[in-house]
Formats: sequence, C-alpha cells, structure tokens
Amino acid sequence: METTLSILEKQIVHRLKGIHYYESIAIDENLAQILDSYDIPEEARLACLTIDTAMRHLDEVSTTLSSKKSILIGDLLSAHFYTLLAKLNAPTYQKEISAAIVAVNEMKSSIHHDALTKENISQYILKVENLFPRITIQHFAPDANLESLNDKLLANLAKKHPSYLSKFSKDELLTFLGEIKTEIHSKKR
Repeated sequence: METTLSILEKQIVHRLKGIHYYESIAIDENLAQILDSYDIPEEARLACLTIDTAMRHLDEVSTTLSSKKSILIGDLLSAHFYTLLAKLNAPTYQKEISAAIVAVNEMKSSIHHDALTKENISQYILKVENLFPRITIQHFAPDANLESLNDKLLANLAKKHPSYLSKFSKDELLTFLGEIKTEIHSKKR
C-alpha cells in the first residue's frame, strides 16, 4: 500500500507542474504515519494532511518565506484540500473540518498577539496540533483508540519548532510541551 505521504507528494508535484524555483513544502511525516495507522478513507487522510501542510506553509510565509510564489503555493495546497474534501462527499466532516480551520487560525492568532495567559498557551498548542487529525479520525473511524494520538503528535514538535510558536525560545517550547504531557497523562489515570 502506498503511503499517504508519497501520494500527497506526487499530487503536489502534479499540481505545481510548470512552477519552477519555489521554496520547499514541508509535509509532516509524523502526521502522515499517524493517519496511515488508522482505517480511514485515503481521501480523508490526504485531506487532513493537505490542510495541515497548507496551513503550516502559509504560517512559514508570514515568518520566513518571502516569495510571492510561496503564498500562491499555499493557496494551491488549500485548493487541493477542498478538491479532496469534495471527493469525500461527507458534509458533516466538511462542516467540522471547516470549523476547525477557523478555530486553529484563531488560536494561532491569539498565541501570536499575546492574548493568552501562559497556562492557556499549552492548551492551545495541543488543540492546534491535534484538531485536524482528531476530527478526521473520529469522523471516519469513530471506534478508533485515540489515547496515544497526542503523544505521537507532540513527539517531533520540539525538533521542528513550528513558526506559529517562533516567538518562544526552545526552552519555553519545551516547558509548554512538558505541561501538555503532564496534563495528558494525568487525565489517563
């Protein structure tokens, strides 16, 4: 079986055919592997991974990428997401994931504009990182065990230091991740 990551990479190459010299597009391999571990439709895995990739790419545009092509590529990725969403023909999922996009943007904005207490930042980070896969998995595999989802999603967060958290030092990020892990594991008891 071909992985979601390789399928999306091929789809992106196809979508960007004819566009030369653009910044690389970082796809979250960890998220792709997580999605592949659940019995959900391929289009659902691709839609989740695509919107995550599009939003992270557009986040990077605001902090590090400078070319106008980068913005257009982010928009192309978003358009690809909506194409996948239409193929799924799952109106409830479409409504849930669309609301999640708005929520994630609002949370990132709150983090960026210092509109949160330090205690709330950890909660927002967890929601930003898990909302798309959680909604996708719960919708298409309602009986799936999601206990380890947060640990898996947070595993590489310190290494990749997402741009929506660029204002925080590595040590601050590690502190937030520690708080999140403590909260996650205290709920399991």
